[in-house]
Amino acid sequence: MIPKFDDITKESTFLSSNFDEPILYAPARVERLSPCNSLRIVTAFTDTERISTHMIHLGEGMRANRFVRGLKVDIILGMTKSSLSQRKHEDICRLLHFLNESRGMPTVTCRYICDGPEVHSKLYIWSHPDEHVGELPFTAYCGSLNYTMNAFYRRREAVSMCSSLDAFWYYKELLPNTIDCFDPSVSERLRNVVNNGPEDVEGPDNSEMDYLLYDQQTPIATINVSLLRADGSDTGYGSGINWGIRPNGTRRDQDQAYIPYNRQDRVSGFFPDRINPDDENCPMFKVITKDFGSFHMRMAQQGNKALHSVESNAILGEWIRKKIGVPSGGYVTKQMLEHYGRTYVRFRKYADGVYLLDF
Repeated sequence: MIPKFDDITKESTFLSSNFDEPILYAPARVERLSPCNSLRIVTAFTDTERISTHMIHLGEGMRANRFVRGLKVDIILGMTKSSLSQRKHEDICRLLHFLNESRGMPTVTCRYICDGPEVHSKLYIWSHPDEHVGELPFTAYCGSLNYTMNAFYRRREAVSMCSSLDAFWYYKELLPNTIDCFDPSVSERLRNVVNNGPEDVEGPDNSEMDYLLYDQQTPIATINVSLLRADGSDTGYGSGINWGIRPNGTRRDQDQAYIPYNRQDRVSGFFPDRINPDDENCPMFKVITKDFGSFHMRMAQQGNKALHSVESNAILGEWIRKKIGVPSGGYVTKQMLEHYGRTYVRFRKYADGVYLLDF
């Protein structure tokens, strides 16, 4: 028997704005009688920033006991044959790799429509555990709302509640026509991916193109931030770029890293700080690299003495090691950085709050 909608979903059966809370978060809140732990999404288009910010918020909510633990998000991307580029495919896979390797994040998958007609549908289907049948679809939304930043925040869209059971079976019917984004045969099944097909019209996800666009503009401020200890002697053991290599032998992803934000490098107001002293975290900001996609960062640790990547602590470490030619998880020394030609990273800040990150 399908359960009745609770008070959260009864509040509105038609939405034309403020989609985040009812569609992406409310069903997973722990104060509900039966919190949902599974979200299935069918979308014509997506972008990595939408996936990233959604997963970060869910992950932080799980750790703070606002959302039920063990959340799982499964995405079907529908307009793949005509609009999925090689770079976008690589950006999606890179992001999902980091998210799924990061402790405390939801498990997220992305599958591409590879057989039959392309899919232009937009559906959001929440389910919760059931002791008799495993899971029950609880609530679902359909409409014009793609799983993209543009659709959620910049365009006029309309969404209505629909039959959760019908939506659930529609999703299931699409599955045989999909392929996992990590499947080695993606390039063969979706030949336009190999041929660098056109960028998706809903919101290009080509970080290299974004980087070049910002690079042509004048930043409002620029700072260099050292990768070395405050005294400049070396990189540190179990800290900074080598944070994942623990002196006490604790097992971690050895690519985990942060950028020391030492006193001599600090510029007041350059990075967003807590609005209120009791805020859980500093606000995130988006950084774009020329050769490793885009991701989010924030100031962290006591006294904001570190800068770390939010989707996964391993992003910075993997990026820098690739740049200097050190194997994944390898110990990075000052001498290695000097041989590369830089012992610091450079942040360029733009008026819209986006940063370019160079190394």
